[in-house]
Amino acid sequence: MKPRSVINLAPQHKFQGLADLPEAQLLMLAPRGIWLRTRTYVPQFEAVHLAGRFGADPGDYEWEPIDQPQGFKWWRRTALGDAAYCAAIIAPAAQSDPIEVFGLIDIASDSPWWLDAVENDGLIQGRSAALVRQRAMPLEEARVLASIEEEYRPRQLLTAEADENGIAWRVGDMAEVTRLKDALIGLFSRARAVVLPEEVDHKP
Repeated sequence: MKPRSVINLAPQHKFQGLADLPEAQLLMLAPRGIWLRTRTYVPQFEAVHLAGRFGADPGDYEWEPIDQPQGFKWWRRTALGDAAYCAAIIAPAAQSDPIEVFGLIDIASDSPWWLDAVENDGLIQGRSAALVRQRAMPLEEARVLASIEEEYRPRQLLTAEADENGIAWRVGDMAEVTRLKDALIGLFSRARAVVLPEEVDHKP
């Protein structure tokens, strides 16, 4: 059985916060200055709520700062521009320098990203069709159940079984962890390069 996919960008470092975040799939160190700058940058330039009532393109306005602990939620946008929660970036000890940063893929079964980690789409389609016939289930519910039974539970991607509302949760595969890594590094790069409003010289 394959272990969960993890990308560790600082393999020589012993991550103290990992014991409290064993489900983390992205591990990295960030200079405290860049972390604080990104915390200032996001609410002014890339916060999810800045997209307005018409939404945004994929890749735009996808971040939400969180405070306890410090971090960000990543709301990936679908092809139609709708934002759907995908992952969290957590810094449990943000006073340190460098800061330990952990990425957690956290996808619900009612998310548009739920089936993205399916490896055998034909198997899921066939099993879903059988469930629809045998149990008179709606197709979407059948797809979720089939993906849990045939893929996510056996591959140890499932983190929470379906609750009373029928919502289950999973972590990500390597492609999703890589996407999260690239998104976070891109965010740090844009925050580093931009001129923040408070840095503009307003002198006449």
